[in-house]
Amino acid sequence: MVRLLSFFYLILLILMGSCNVQTAVPNNTGAIPKSVAPENSIIYLFFGIEKTPSGSEKVTHTETRITKGIIKNTSIDNKENKAGNLLITMLGKGGEILEERIIEDPLNPVLEVFAEDGLSKNKVNLSKAEFSVRFNQKGEISSVKIEKITTTSKNNLITLKL
Repeated sequence: MVRLLSFFYLILLILMGSCNVQTAVPNNTGAIPKSVAPENSIIYLFFGIEKTPSGSEKVTHTETRITKGIIKNTSIDNKENKAGNLLITMLGKGGEILEERIIEDPLNPVLEVFAEDGLSKNKVNLSKAEFSVRFNQKGEISSVKIEKITTTSKNNLITLKL
């Protein structure tokens, strides 16, 4: 009986040792490990943005999630190209622009308030906020660049290599 239990224990250890588990977390450099970002997957990048004492914005990459599948193009909402918004650029291996998106300024969101006199929109000024970007990874996107749109130019906030 003891021999049989020892045999099953040995088989269990062999099976557990042969399992290969992968996780979808970024490494210390903030880049996504190549073995985790397969083609035909959806990548979700989460960021934090905050105002610095000098008045500029600082963006940090907080988390990455990867799932299998494809986002339909109609489900991606693009905003206006105006000052204050963020330009998200997906770049290829040679630095060419593959896709661009604009998201509203996360530090100055517009909130809808319903009161007795009706619906009103109020702009809120925040010092710290979070935002996310999602996109289809077909194996061609190698980095994501986030820029702040100003009235005269664009300021690079962060570039994340995948």
